[in-house]
Amino acid sequence: MTAAEIGALSEVDAATDTGVATDIGAGSPLAAPVAAPVRNTATWRKRWLVAAGILAMFCALSVALFWDGWTALGSRAYGGGDAILFSWYLAWTPYAISHGLDPFVTHFLNAPDGVNIMWSTGVPLLGVVAAPITVLAGPLVAFQVLTTLAPALSGWVMFLVMRRWTAAFPAAVAGLLYGFSPYIIGASYGHLHLSFALFPPILLLLLDDLLIRQRTVTRTGGLLGAAVAAQALISEEVLATSAVVAVIGIAILCMGHRDQVRPRAAAAVRGLAVCAVVATVLLAWPLYIQFFGPQRVHGSIQPSDIAVSDLLTFATPTPLQALGPDVAVRESLRFSGNAVEVSGYVGLPLLALLAFIAVRLRRNPLVAVCAPLFAVVAVLSLGPHLHVGGRGTRIPLPWRLLELGPVLHNALPSRLSLYLALAASVMIALWLDQARPPRLRAATGVVAAAALVPLVPATPITFSTATPRFFTGPQVDNLPAAATALVVPYPYPQQNIAMLWQAQADFRFAMPGCYCTVPDRFGRSSFHPETDPLNSALIAVATGQSTAAAALRQPGLAATFDRYHLNTIILGPSDHHDELVTLLTGLAGAPGRYVDGVDLWLLDSAPGRS
Repeated sequence: MTAAEIGALSEVDAATDTGVATDIGAGSPLAAPVAAPVRNTATWRKRWLVAAGILAMFCALSVALFWDGWTALGSRAYGGGDAILFSWYLAWTPYAISHGLDPFVTHFLNAPDGVNIMWSTGVPLLGVVAAPITVLAGPLVAFQVLTTLAPALSGWVMFLVMRRWTAAFPAAVAGLLYGFSPYIIGASYGHLHLSFALFPPILLLLLDDLLIRQRTVTRTGGLLGAAVAAQALISEEVLATSAVVAVIGIAILCMGHRDQVRPRAAAAVRGLAVCAVVATVLLAWPLYIQFFGPQRVHGSIQPSDIAVSDLLTFATPTPLQALGPDVAVRESLRFSGNAVEVSGYVGLPLLALLAFIAVRLRRNPLVAVCAPLFAVVAVLSLGPHLHVGGRGTRIPLPWRLLELGPVLHNALPSRLSLYLALAASVMIALWLDQARPPRLRAATGVVAAAALVPLVPATPITFSTATPRFFTGPQVDNLPAAATALVVPYPYPQQNIAMLWQAQADFRFAMPGCYCTVPDRFGRSSFHPETDPLNSALIAVATGQSTAAAALRQPGLAATFDRYHLNTIILGPSDHHDELVTLLTGLAGAPGRYVDGVDLWLLDSAPGRS
């Protein structure tokens, strides 16, 4: 959705920039639909100037937060191997489209079998949006730009949505809390598909139009369908969890207003039907590839009961916070799962404030939905079994039932913290907005600031990349057409720098290996190709677990090497470099030559790739 569309949907019934937005449903949130307000050109110009200022402020904050990546643009990134993975995806989409290839399937990785990108986190929509940057400056620069924009744009969209119900300042606080929440900052470590969290606020806005205001439900259904399709091409996981949270929120709303359900059901169903048709049409091709195309996988992609919120998560700061006491941060490192996935921290001050708001504004329609929604989502984020202080228990929890479904078994419960940030942002904004006398406004602002200070993010940590000139210079063009190259270090989840080199070489060659979701021999998901004598030897020598001489004696090594029909071998900078040279020389049957930062072996002609 464009900013103009969001703004058009964000009309406040009787608000001005100097007043306070009206509450939907002074009597009931399901009051009769109201007519759209008459637009005043000067007022709308002022509103968009304010919105532009908020966007500029959020972008400035985000640039400051990710400044280390900007000081070495194109050679530093956030998130290790995940950053390389997403940089590859950002490069692949425009390359595939410009060369007439299927953007949802590639044979340039995991050669010769290929990869079904719809089973990975391919972010094709972001690849299209960032294509000019990728083509002009490279995939790592595009990744840095998108990583920086993700919190700013997510927060800005939250601001625009909240302008429906509040004045500018409370809406800006909501955007700040949502866009720079622990969830989005944690996701900024390489999880581009998660940090671009524009969809949940948009979903809130469109559901309000569809279920509450019910103006032009057909148009709203079409916009919702387009938003669903867009989100599916960024992150199907966020789409699925947003749907679950939306269903819970709707159930809470319906339980509180049973008498209004029947009169509004027909219009809501009509809008949802339009949404389903639009989303199905827009997603027909990628979903066909995902479920009926090559290299599809079965079963769970993620392990269960690992990436969950600990019971202490909500009150325990992590390394993602700038102000966390060392003893508390050390405690958070005991929680199960990756540290950047432990993103449910709310802080005791904010938890206390939210509890106060839930009681103080219990008659407010949005608070009446968001307060119980916050509690339910917090419980779901705990996963299938309760974890306390990093120790799992056998106490079953509701997520255990949800993960039995066909989609949610691939979602990570800890990532539901996104919706905790959303609910908290709405409640904080509504509380700030209801403060009328200037003195009360100042007091509420001070209290809100005190509650939000513990969430101030720490400066994210970058990692450096180094690309040999061979991959970006003219020498790579001397490789045979449709070449299949063995690139070392061999790409797998713990070391996938070769994927970045391939993308920076403009996909001049295909290569075995990858860090992506591929099927094993049984069709189950794996983050790397199955182990064979060649890749196990390459990894063992590169990690110092074996010598070249021992690897060359491994049974089946030569036969596996021949089976790939390689045209070339490229050895870049690597640990245990000399041992790898010996291993690759033994496999190639002759020494290679040093060319622009790599050791290169051009092999006898091999069958071309189809």
